[in-house]
Amino acid sequence: MKLTKIISLIALVVIIFIGGYFTGYINNNEASREIRIGYKNNVNPNQVDDKNIFTDTENQTIIDNFMMIYLHKEKVTDTQMDLENPDIYLNVINPKRSIGLIESRLWFNDRGAIIGERVGESWDEVEFFQIDNSDATYIKETIDYQEENTGD
Repeated sequence: MKLTKIISLIALVVIIFIGGYFTGYINNNEASREIRIGYKNNVNPNQVDDKNIFTDTENQTIIDNFMMIYLHKEKVTDTQMDLENPDIYLNVINPKRSIGLIESRLWFNDRGAIIGERVGESWDEVEFFQIDNSDATYIKETIDYQEENTGD
């Protein structure tokens, strides 16, 4: 009788532990960072089609590299870009909380790329940054960028 109680108690503890472990595993397997790369749709110019989506649960290295690129960008003040015609649209979001963290547009050039980052409520408030050729090349290779890749 005493042995049965001890075995039952151990079995109950193991079941609770396994249940808690799997609950934690399932809840923590949801992406907390997502990078969306898009292009303007040729048919509907007000629509951006996401061609690449990277999440931290599947592509942690890509997420980390993109974040490092954005951390080391250099501010430029003497540039005017056509905000309606970037080469790519790049957004970083937190899908768990439905929060946009970075909304930006990129224009590739011979020195690397210019990043236009929205800093206000609309695209009327934009700050521009320069990234070097190695960072721009990394982005192009990661997203399989083609010069004519401007939508469908």
